Amino acid sequence: MEPNQVGSVSLNVEGWKIKTREKRNNRMRIQINLSKDEAEAVRNFKEIFGAQGVSDDQFMHHVFMMGLQTLDQQLQAQFAEYVSANKEELAASGISVIENEDGGVSLVEAEDQPEA
Repeated sequence: MEPNQVGSVSLNVEGWKIKTREKRNNRMRIQINLSKDEAEAVRNFKEIFGAQGVSDDQFMHHVFMMGLQTLDQQLQAQFAEYVSANKEELAASGISVIENEDGGVSLVEAEDQPEA
């Protein structure tokens, strides 16, 4: 990625039919309506990769959560890459970049940074 260029994650959600509903106790219900072809692809995927004794609901929950985790990791990597490429610009605007031991980065306003 070029310095000063922000990476992007694009999702084509045209035609998606997704319903979300907030429920009590901080829970959420997500309903995804699939086309005939999409539904067949999901069935084939579960048939190939699904574990014996795991319900369709459990399998789809696991696939969904793994997808969220993967997306989160990609976004964190893009953020770290952007921050590393733009340290000077961030410092000029009063933001310090702190590199973590695990390779991640954190941003701290210069005045909030602990004294070393």
